[in-house]
Amino acid sequence: MSSTRSERQKTRLDILHAERDLLVVNKPAGLLTVPSAPGRADHEDTLLGRVKEYAKHKRGRQAYAGMLHRLDRGTSGALAVALSPATHSAGRLMFRSHEFDRTYLAIVDGIPEYDEGEIDRPVASEYRDGRRDATWGTELLEARTHYRVLDHYGSRAALVELTLDTGRQHQIRIHMASIGHPVMGDRVYGPKHDSARPTDRPLLHAWRLAFPHPLLGHHIEVEARPPHDFRKAMKRLAG
Repeated sequence: MSSTRSERQKTRLDILHAERDLLVVNKPAGLLTVPSAPGRADHEDTLLGRVKEYAKHKRGRQAYAGMLHRLDRGTSGALAVALSPATHSAGRLMFRSHEFDRTYLAIVDGIPEYDEGEIDRPVASEYRDGRRDATWGTELLEARTHYRVLDHYGSRAALVELTLDTGRQHQIRIHMASIGHPVMGDRVYGPKHDSARPTDRPLLHAWRLAFPHPLLGHHIEVEARPPHDFRKAMKRLAG
């Protein structure tokens, strides 16, 4: 791939909503939201880096970009990004006070016993071998997830809608695994080896996002279409 084409790839964005001081973008699965460690920004392709390049193109070298929330690398879907320090500061406070309504779609192994329910299970603040759970660590964090079964594929899998009362990293993946229905493709909280797995990433997608503008107060609501691999897995499972 030529350097010009490579640079276009790194700055390409699927923009769902745009204002002067805020963007909502559809993150592809496999892309980091932010650098994996301090000092890695110049070496890793991230959504934040792509938005910064977009902002520089629009406003020059002093342009600003800051994430209002994050998604795991393997998760696709809607993410809000501030384009000014004031929007970033106010938006982060709003996110911490649960003023962002987030709805996810997931394909999970098996069929949950109930068509809808709430999972109220704390998760550890610490990681061990890349996992969080409620069985170790000195601090447990409150975590609640609501789920609703939208469709099922025989006894193999179900399409589930999920909403969050809290926003812990890996929360949906931990919670669905805790009731015996891990997100399909999740090698961390689900089966390590599954010959029938339709994808190499957790089939989790941030589908809808709604929140008031951090500074102006008007309502913003977007929907991100599930990506090709998610739709392909649905079709394969249904067939």
